[in-house]
Amino acid sequence: MDINTKGLKSITLVDQVEHKILEYIRNNKLVPGDSIPNEAELANSLEVGRSVVREALSRLRMLEMIESRTRRGMVLREPDIMNSLNKIINPYLLSEEAILNLLGLRIALEIGITDIIFNNIKDSDIKDLENTVKVQKVLEGNKLTIESELAFHTKLYLISQNEVIQNVLVIILPLFTFLNEHFDEFIPFNEKFSKTRKLVRHEDLLVFLKNGDREGYRDAIVKHLEAYIEFIKQKRSDREQA
Repeated sequence: MDINTKGLKSITLVDQVEHKILEYIRNNKLVPGDSIPNEAELANSLEVGRSVVREALSRLRMLEMIESRTRRGMVLREPDIMNSLNKIINPYLLSEEAILNLLGLRIALEIGITDIIFNNIKDSDIKDLENTVKVQKVLEGNKLTIESELAFHTKLYLISQNEVIQNVLVIILPLFTFLNEHFDEFIPFNEKFSKTRKLVRHEDLLVFLKNGDREGYRDAIVKHLEAYIEFIKQKRSDREQA
């Protein structure tokens, strides 16, 4: 087995072994279904203990990159990238910068899928959104319940009929809950836009969708997310000045 062991010196030993296994897979252009060296071969080639190799392989199994098969040993499999990310994304374990980046991803995606929504939306989708808006619950400070937020925005993602976009929603779903629990931080921004009549609600977005007003909706969804956009700017500005 030919595995390059050059540079196996920094970070943790398990990290290094994991990196070397992935490097071996890339260098040999292995594809799903191909076999990889077994635990003993890897330990011998990398000159490390089998327990270290076992832990590195366990990480790859968790990411669904490898699996064990009878009489074939370990083989590569096509990983479910979104599912793997969903398993490890927990806003409470992420840094502020990571949360801001996820929030930025949500903003970019919801604005960016405007054309896809208008290309795909059907009368039944409008009806579903009307029902969602009708039963949504508004709490103090223009705060919606997490169920109301999720119901409306999840429907927008589903209208895209794009599996990748829908998978991204799965990744950022925990973010909705996190932001809802930290809503107090957004109250000043919402109040600012309420005073200038720029605060756009779900029912306002629905009007543009019903009227087929693509550009009006595009402008409205930006304003709907304006509090988050300003929140990101303020957080990064505060950090730069600290």
